Formats: sequence, C-alpha cells, structure tokens
Amino acid sequence: MWRCRNCGLGIMFSVVDPEIDEAGCFFMCPGCDYRNKLINVGPYGDDDPISVAQADD
Repeated sequence: MWRCRNCGLGIMFSVVDPEIDEAGCFFMCPGCDYRNKLINVGPYGDDDPISVAQADD
C-alpha cells in the first residue's frame, strides 16, 4: 500500500500506476493530486525490470 505524504491517504497498489518522467518515478494521490516520489530499488541492468518503493522523505 502507498501512503500519500501530503494527506495521509492509504492507496492500494492496484488503484494508482507508478509513472516516470524527467524528474523521476512517482505516483499521483487520487485524493489530493500530490506528487509522491518513488525510488528504484530493483537491479540496475538495462534488461532488468524496475522495482519501486516509496521514498522516506
């Protein structure tokens, strides 16, 4: 479960899709539209899938 850093809403993984842009990985809170930062915690090879976790900021 993700947790919005702005409003504290608990969000099931299936409700929002992680996104990637030039600023990095994130998900948008469906409750308050806050951009929540995600970090890549997976392997770093070109052929490896990305694995994301919520940042501790």
